[in-house]
Amino acid sequence: MKIKRLISIIMPVVLGLAVGVGGTIGVQKFILPKPAVTAQAATTEDGPVVEIGEFTLNLQGGAFLKTQIAVVGTDKKAETTIKSKTNFIKDRINTLLSSKTLTDMQPQNRDKLKKELIAQLNEVTGNKIQDILFLTFIYQ
Repeated sequence: MKIKRLISIIMPVVLGLAVGVGGTIGVQKFILPKPAVTAQAATTEDGPVVEIGEFTLNLQGGAFLKTQIAVVGTDKKAETTIKSKTNFIKDRINTLLSSKTLTDMQPQNRDKLKKELIAQLNEVTGNKIQDILFLTFIYQ
């Protein structure tokens, strides 16, 4: 008799929690608006953010790197230049990153890597890039 009473008390609580959590997730997923800003179309105060793409390459010494890169332009006009030079930008990124070792990919060396990439990409774009964004960065 005590088990039936205990179940009759616990079941409504568990059912109420399940409905509450499920309802919250459902509202967030299906009813609330999703943010309309993407990395490719977003702009920062400093300039437009242009997604360049994903790179999977071998590093010196046999390791590999998989990263997704976006660049921040210097002004709104820079976006057009960056997009028109995308293939040249990708070539420079591939060339520079594949010349690096696993040590060069470590977090403490990431700022140096960014500075090298910015210098290389500014040669291609005529100084239209002010920052590099690593959207993903996986190395092994």
